[in-house]
Amino acid sequence: MSQSGYKLRFWGVRGTVPTPGGETLKCGGNTVCLSAALADDRHLILDCGTGLRILGNELSGLKRGVPRQYHIFLSHYHFDHIEGLPFFPPLYDSYSAITFHGFRSGGRSVRQVLEGLIAPPYFPVRLAGVPSKVEYVDTDGLPVTVSDIEVSCLPLRHPDGSLSYRLQHGGKIIVFATDHEHGDEATDKALVRFSEGADYLIYDATYLQAEYESLRRGWGHSTWYAAVKTARLAKVKTLVLFHHHPDHSDQDLEEILRVAREELPATEIAKEGMELPF
Repeated sequence: MSQSGYKLRFWGVRGTVPTPGGETLKCGGNTVCLSAALADDRHLILDCGTGLRILGNELSGLKRGVPRQYHIFLSHYHFDHIEGLPFFPPLYDSYSAITFHGFRSGGRSVRQVLEGLIAPPYFPVRLAGVPSKVEYVDTDGLPVTVSDIEVSCLPLRHPDGSLSYRLQHGGKIIVFATDHEHGDEATDKALVRFSEGADYLIYDATYLQAEYESLRRGWGHSTWYAAVKTARLAKVKTLVLFHHHPDHSDQDLEEILRVAREELPATEIAKEGMELPF
């Protein structure tokens, strides 16, 4: 992999639950996962939804017996963001070294949270004791460097907490801001500053405005219109609408994109297989 540039690929773009079926084939029905290959033996991953299984299957085609490193940055621990983890083949490969980055939740470390979830009776194999070498990092809020990418984080507004991540490589910036509910002035302003001038802002656009106002205030998610507002204020180059509602079909998402582009032409809808260069 050339260090002159990377590509962040979407393996899962759906929120809440996986949505297999004919109405979601175009954008995809897997839950949240993105990755970038930083070298043949080093990968950066954002979240572990069911898209992680698809990524893992792709990685399984690589040459066996080669040591590889995986840095996984978790936005939070709700099921749609971790449910693919037990099905990630590198976990069971002794040549793999996997580092999980996340935040302490309810007084528990990243390790305690994940090892508590991936264990009987929830899953027959324990995360504790898998063949791969696993390490855990509880974020202190300071940037970390993976290869030549600086990864920064920012707390968002979501039940039980959530982190936004900014990937900076040279002069390129991608901000990953899933699972955020707009409306808290301090948090919204902080996210605008965090996203200032980004090449891509990947933003939680789970709801239509009417859906949000009628029933879903306080559920921890945002709207395409709040995404547009944030992108404008932050002067980002491209907005990517993300974390699609399970009831929104491909046709619904195309309509959301059409309306959003009337407000901000440089808007895209996240789809499985999409790649963002940085």
